[in-house]
Amino acid sequence: MIGLRLGGGLPKNHGFAIPAAIFVIIVVSLLALSGLYVAQNNADASTGIRRSWKAFNAANAGAAHTLATWDRWRAGGLAPGESYQTGWRRLPDGSEYTGTIRRVDDATDPVQMLFAVQTIGRPGRGVTAQRSLVTMTRAVRAQGLCCDGAMKARGPLDIRGTGAGVKVNGVDVTPLAWAGRCSAPTADMPGIRIQEDSTIAISGKPEIDGAPAILEDATITDDDFTQFGELTYDDLALAADKQVPGGSVLDEIRPSVADGQCQVSSMNNWGDPIVPGSPCWDYLPIIHVKGDLKMTGNGVGQGVLLVDGDLQVTGTFDFYGVVIVQGHADFRGTTDLHGGLLVRNGISADSESYLRGGTTIQYSSCSAARAMMQATVAKPLAGRYWFDVLE
Repeated sequence: MIGLRLGGGLPKNHGFAIPAAIFVIIVVSLLALSGLYVAQNNADASTGIRRSWKAFNAANAGAAHTLATWDRWRAGGLAPGESYQTGWRRLPDGSEYTGTIRRVDDATDPVQMLFAVQTIGRPGRGVTAQRSLVTMTRAVRAQGLCCDGAMKARGPLDIRGTGAGVKVNGVDVTPLAWAGRCSAPTADMPGIRIQEDSTIAISGKPEIDGAPAILEDATITDDDFTQFGELTYDDLALAADKQVPGGSVLDEIRPSVADGQCQVSSMNNWGDPIVPGSPCWDYLPIIHVKGDLKMTGNGVGQGVLLVDGDLQVTGTFDFYGVVIVQGHADFRGTTDLHGGLLVRNGISADSESYLRGGTTIQYSSCSAARAMMQATVAKPLAGRYWFDVLE
């Protein structure tokens, strides 16, 4: 008997489709994760680049601000190799910078000093990204700013020796209160050095003294009032600590001290030449007047006073340093100027200046030198003056 064996139908399927689907899902997921990883890395890189550039811009802005607001007193007081820090300062976009100013010259050049200004920038508070720049800087002093006379002038000059009397003295004198703080007086200078002595009109009995009392100097030119070595009048005006609007009338100029500190931000604080060693004794600002200036009331100051227009003094004014007037000067109050006075009498020298009342113009090499030591302008070196520091 023949027996029949019936099979189980179609061949059995061992589940290939499900593993294949799982494999495809895994591959797609890995590709997706790889894409996300790359995208995240690109986003992180872009964020890092943006933060790095923001930090760089902050450091660059800090360097520019440091040079534009150069601290002549702190920087000028550094010995070679010494440094000071500005502290962190915030910019309007939220980024911030700090600076370190280090003197790197050997102190043999009397005209300029060299500094390495390192500024570190960050994109924002709490952000670790930062960039560091070093800007090679030189602080240039004004040469020939003063003095080859108690007063140097171009154009007409009217001297009226009435009232308390006018005194112009080119004999070098150290202010009495400054004893022991100045070297011995140097060579005496002319009382008045003027382009043409025929332009001087004298009435009354003014006291004019010097070596000689009046000297005619036909070599006086515009450059005597606008060019001081490498620096110009405009360079000093741009670097001035005080910018006074033209047409101002000032009646109270005096030192300002709070908590034992000189308040240099006060517009009416022009230093303290009366009390040596006081908080404002070493503050000798450059004051720039953008036009005419009238001084009334009482005033005392020191440094370099630049007047674009005319200067009129009707009150009591004591100033120690250098005064440069591009227009004409009219001293009719009680003025004591220790240092030197330069009067251009306008571009064409056709204005007339006056010395009257109780005006004293006293040449002082010490007073002029103290002021001129602060008449410096910070400039970057020529060529590639900065470099990026990798940390």
